[in-house]
Amino acid sequence: MAYPTLTIRHGELNDITGAPQRFEDVTFIPARVTLNGSSFPFSHSLHEYADLIPPGMDSIVHPGNDAPWVLGRLMALFNATPASSEFRPEKSCFHESFVVVLHAHDNLAIPFFCTDYYCKSSLIFSTHDPPEPAMQELIARRFWSMLFSDATNVADYESSMFHSGACVWVRFGVEDGEPFIRGEEDGT
Repeated sequence: MAYPTLTIRHGELNDITGAPQRFEDVTFIPARVTLNGSSFPFSHSLHEYADLIPPGMDSIVHPGNDAPWVLGRLMALFNATPASSEFRPEKSCFHESFVVVLHAHDNLAIPFFCTDYYCKSSLIFSTHDPPEPAMQELIARRFWSMLFSDATNVADYESSMFHSGACVWVRFGVEDGEPFIRGEEDGT
């Protein structure tokens, strides 16, 4: 299969790690990426796009407490394996990286992260030479819309993270298609 020539901006593409998924006029590719800058803020949180969730699906997605669903959806969509806790930011359930190819913009490719903080999923873009706000909005809308396009197609899994401030393990995942989050005492 021939791939189009990509123009990568706002970061670096280090390696493609999964199969691409085309959605409307963009393609999302799981990849190891490097963003330009430091101190990357969260933006374009899933709950900001709750209007895109199909009717009746918000009880499955749980906007604002959505990381278990997002990870399960990414696993189903990209056949991804979740990163273990040592490869995730603190107080985070997942941390995945992608490059998006914008076909209507001469195959411009932009790296970004999809991650969460306290189970609230967001996107992260480069802070030095960031994509224009309209471009970030386009990417976010397409990304969340792609995930919502088949909201019940999620992979079952279980994982955990340690919440040091509360001294509890937080278990999270998807069981029989239903996302869950459970806190448990540390026991020490």
